[in-house]
Amino acid sequence: MNIREFGETVEFNLAHNLRHAILGLGAPGVGKSQLIRQIGKKYGYKVIDLRLAQMSEVEIGGLIYPNADRTKTVWLSPDVLPDEQRDGPRTILLLDEITSCPKRVQVAAYQLILDRRIGQYHLPEGTLVVALGNREDDDGVYIRLAGPLADRFEIHYIDVDFDCWKNDYALPFGVHQWVVDYLTDKPDALHTQSAAGDSMVFATPRSWDRVSEILKMDADVSKAVIAHKIMGNVGESQGRQFIEWCRKQDRLISVDDYLAGKVAAPGKPDQLRNLVNGLVQRCGFLKACPADGALAQEEMAKLKRVVLAMLRLHSDEFTMMGLRQLMELNREAVKRALAEEDAPELHAFIKHNGTLLGLSGARQGDGKRSRWLELWK
Repeated sequence: MNIREFGETVEFNLAHNLRHAILGLGAPGVGKSQLIRQIGKKYGYKVIDLRLAQMSEVEIGGLIYPNADRTKTVWLSPDVLPDEQRDGPRTILLLDEITSCPKRVQVAAYQLILDRRIGQYHLPEGTLVVALGNREDDDGVYIRLAGPLADRFEIHYIDVDFDCWKNDYALPFGVHQWVVDYLTDKPDALHTQSAAGDSMVFATPRSWDRVSEILKMDADVSKAVIAHKIMGNVGESQGRQFIEWCRKQDRLISVDDYLAGKVAAPGKPDQLRNLVNGLVQRCGFLKACPADGALAQEEMAKLKRVVLAMLRLHSDEFTMMGLRQLMELNREAVKRALAEEDAPELHAFIKHNGTLLGLSGARQGDGKRSRWLELWK
C-alpha cells in the first residue's frame, strides 16, 4: 500500500473508536511519522512520540521501588507514557523505530501493546497505539519482532508512491516547484535507497523536502555551497543531475509571468508539463480545504485564475492534465469553479472534453454552466 492508504487504516480506527494496535513498515524517509502527526492534528489527538531505538527497557517499563512501610514493591511508571490528566482523553502513542530497537526494549513494550498496561500503569481508554519501523530489506538496522508481539498488531507494508507524495504532500505543503517538476519528470528519483548501494547518502521524500527548503532560501544552484548541500542530501549522482536540470529552468517562462498574461504558453511538451505542474502547485491549498469544496472567496478566485490560465495552454491534452491534477487535490472545489465561471473558452472546452472530466451528457443541451453540476457523475 502507499502512505495515503496506510493513513486511511489509522483513520478508520479513530473514526470507529477501534483500539487495535497498528504497525506500519516502510523505507526510511517516506513520511510515516509525519503522517501520524498530521492525522492526530486532524482528529484532535495528541501524538506522544517514543523513539524506541533511543530508549532503554527501564524507560518503557519503569522502576520498582519499596512502598512506605517497605512491605511491598510499587511500580513507578515512566512519565513519557500518556497521562489523561496531562495529555487529554484522546492520544496516539507512536512507538517509532520499533524494528530498530534491541530485543529487551521490544519485550518491555510487549505488555504495553498486548494488554495496554505495564506494571501498575494502564493506557488511557482513548489511546491508540501505532508503531512504525523499517522492513528487513530497507538496508537499515532491523531486529525482527518476536512472534507474539507481531501477532498483536495489524501490520501494513508501505511502499513509496510518487503520485501520492506529490498530491498529498508536495503540492499542499508547498515543496519547491523545481523539486516537484524534476521528480514529475523522474519519479524514480524520489527514493533511491538500495540495499546493494555503498553510499550513505541517497534520495528520500524527506531529503527532497530538505532540498526544497534550501532552494527557498537560495535557488542559485551555480553557487558551490548550494550544490554541495543538494548533493549532501540526495547523493552526488542524483544531486548533479538535479542541479543540471535546475540550470535549464532559468530559460523557462515563470508561472507568475504566465498567470499575469505577460508571456504565451510554450510550445515544447516538457516545458508545458513544467508549467502545468507550477500552476497546480499554486493551488496546493485545495488539499486542506473542506471535502464539500467550499472555499473562501480569495481561494476561489485563485483557483479560477489558474483554471482559466490552463485554458490558454492551447493544448487540450495539457489542460486536461492540469484539471485532473487539481481534481485530485479537491474534486468538489474544482467542480464549483467550473460551474461558476462563465468564460466562452471554458464552455467550449467542457463541450468537447466534459465526459473525460466526469460530466455525463456534456455534449447535449446548451452547455450552459447552470447544468454542469447536475450533469456531474
